Amino acid sequence: MGEKAQNLRSVITDERGKRLAGVVLGVVTAYLVAKALAGGYRESEMVDVLVSLILPPLVLFFVYQGSEKRFVFCVAALLLAALCFDAGPALGIPRAGLSLVLITIGSMAAPLVVDLLVVDMGRQIHIARPLGQMAQVAFLLAVFPLAYAALMRADATIRREDQRLVGQLVAQIWVTKDGDTLVVDRLDGKMRDRALRRLAIRTKDKIYPLSDADVESVRETHTVRKTTNARGTEATEITREQEERLRLILKLQGTGIPDEVALVSRRGPLTIAEAKLW
Repeated sequence: MGEKAQNLRSVITDERGKRLAGVVLGVVTAYLVAKALAGGYRESEMVDVLVSLILPPLVLFFVYQGSEKRFVFCVAALLLAALCFDAGPALGIPRAGLSLVLITIGSMAAPLVVDLLVVDMGRQIHIARPLGQMAQVAFLLAVFPLAYAALMRADATIRREDQRLVGQLVAQIWVTKDGDTLVVDRLDGKMRDRALRRLAIRTKDKIYPLSDADVESVRETHTVRKTTNARGTEATEITREQEERLRLILKLQGTGIPDEVALVSRRGPLTIAEAKLW
């Protein structure tokens, strides 16, 4: 009887451990997904983040159809995709183009590669049903409230940032002599990227995203005067420094600039901030 009771307690403890591991996996994945969604919303990259998050688990869902590994591998691929998307900016990796493709393929391939390596070693990965079930349940229960909270925080942040960005760039927009082109002048690299992703010119008839504008590099030369005092004597040093600035050139349709023009910040169909140019 004593040995049977001990074995029963061991089975129960093992079952609880697997369920707890599933809960941890599901909640951590939900947190990373929520953070990735908020980052994509903040930087106008929602399509990119949705592609990178949905595609890897979707492929594995069909690859492992009927297998005990299916749901855990899907959650693991989702975790890797969200982690790579979140860590991209800190590592200097752009979250678009080729980098996005590599992130998506890598997140999808990693569980497959691990599984194949284990098979090559003559072993099999066995995943207990409680772990997979709890990972699914924990993820689904946690992802929606976490995503909602993260998106609300991101929304408050981008409203402050975009209002400041729009207000700053309004003073840097001018019209060319031919009267049908707007120029957004004196931008640094970071401001250019934000303007291209977030801003548009809105007229009474049409919206022109700044992503359609041509980017031009301009070198500006500044005279720098430095005055130093050494041993009671004053010396003045004059040097010339060059600074690279960027400008966006947006050609509007028609024969001239419309009467009503505004600079707006948009996320999809939503207008976040705006300022009237004239």
